[in-house]
Amino acid sequence: MTRTIVVGYDGTDHGDDALALGRLLAGVAGTELVVACAYPDDPLGESAAAREVAQGMREDAEGKLERARGWLTSAGLADGAASLRAVAGASPSHVLHELGEQLGAEAIVVGATHHGRALRLLAGSTPDAVLNHAPCPVAVAPEGFRDHVHGTGAVRQVAVAFDGSPEARHALDVAAGYARAAGARLRVVTAVNTAAVGIYPPPPLDVASYEELGRIARDEARARLDATIAELAPGVVAEGAVLDGDVVGVLVEDAHADDLLFTGSRAHGPFKRVLLGSVSTHLLRDAPCPVVVVPRGSGEGAPA
Repeated sequence: MTRTIVVGYDGTDHGDDALALGRLLAGVAGTELVVACAYPDDPLGESAAAREVAQGMREDAEGKLERARGWLTSAGLADGAASLRAVAGASPSHVLHELGEQLGAEAIVVGATHHGRALRLLAGSTPDAVLNHAPCPVAVAPEGFRDHVHGTGAVRQVAVAFDGSPEARHALDVAAGYARAAGARLRVVTAVNTAAVGIYPPPPLDVASYEELGRIARDEARARLDATIAELAPGVVAEGAVLDGDVVGVLVEDAHADDLLFTGSRAHGPFKRVLLGSVSTHLLRDAPCPVVVVPRGSGEGAPA
């Protein structure tokens, strides 16, 4: 089976953001790019009028794909290098999930809304429908990514939010694969909020004791990172970073230097399916770079 990156396209600037990211990921992973524009299947029944409406919806989807073809051509992708498909389905999320399963996709790529915060693939879809339960990693392009140099440039730095959990370790495997394929540096980033260390256990401690607890927490986090990086496969240039502060806040601020940021899925729920947890939700909403959410146990990790 040909390895693929699937892009959900809606004919808007945000769809172009997704195209830019999909092209970038496909180039790194050496995969085929499949661009899918969804339209409703059998919306009004089997009457002649209903068939005419359905045909109009398909033609509208095909028109949007012509915009995608033009964007890809202007970005330097040879005609025919990507597969453009108008696909009927119950909803955009169903179309992407089924296509991802059929093709064994490396990732599904979507764009953010015009607000750049709530995520949305097409009119009528919801963040949970697009992202939750996806059968493979989901990559989200931030608003304006189509105009960013990274949309056509190289991946130089890949980061992964790491907390030591099995989900984070799997996200690290996938991130390491992309970093190795791109010849990029991998940053394994963990956050320790030392301001919260020691708040709850009674009795209250003095300031020096709280500072010591914070130092111990940072040292332990550093030791875990060093041990984890030492276990990475050969060919990955990696470094660890221990950030101090609110987990989401420091991860978002740190991501300004990243080309891609990987994060794990929520621990509970169906195996090999994306489930958004609080950290991944906040990163998707606020991170300045593309974010890739990796379902637990999906794939083998590294692109070939």
